[in-house]
Amino acid sequence: MRALATSDMKLLDAGCGTGRLARTLIAEGMRPKSITLLDPSEAMLARCADIPVLKIKGRLEALPFEDGAFDLVTCVWALETVPDPHLALTELCRVVRPGGALCLAFCADEPARGLADCLMRQALLYRGTGQFLSCADLVRDIESFDGFQARAIPSQGPAATVLARRTDALVQAVSRPEAELEKP
Repeated sequence: MRALATSDMKLLDAGCGTGRLARTLIAEGMRPKSITLLDPSEAMLARCADIPVLKIKGRLEALPFEDGAFDLVTCVWALETVPDPHLALTELCRVVRPGGALCLAFCADEPARGLADCLMRQALLYRGTGQFLSCADLVRDIESFDGFQARAIPSQGPAATVLARRTDALVQAVSRPEAELEKP
């Protein structure tokens, strides 16, 4: 995600939590006025009070933004907490502009790879604060949306990361008949 982020792009951190990602990006040179934080929790947004960015209370399943509003959309440790991850994923993809990207990090349903993985899984299941999502299913779901390409990025622990790019503007331009390309 850091490789994609530039100082002037419009970024949405959906499910921003404490704002850690925004603080890091601002420290690395991203302009605060280009960042939007969204979280359903007033308490989490209050923990972001010191960050000079736009903060919006809202849910992943009904993002209050126009189609294609952001160059980069991040959703880290939030997608697995919503009742309908597919609806949330649909909304996250909807607000990515053509040529933009979506970066997800989430609890994956992959086999535990050690004691730390087992403990984290048990804590999540005990608290009832989320579910384990299939990385392969998320990649397939993202690619079912027009113009999206997605791939899993190797991660450690019980986590998965998916990076998707919205390429539909390029696909539409390439797929137009030649006669349409020549029209004034």
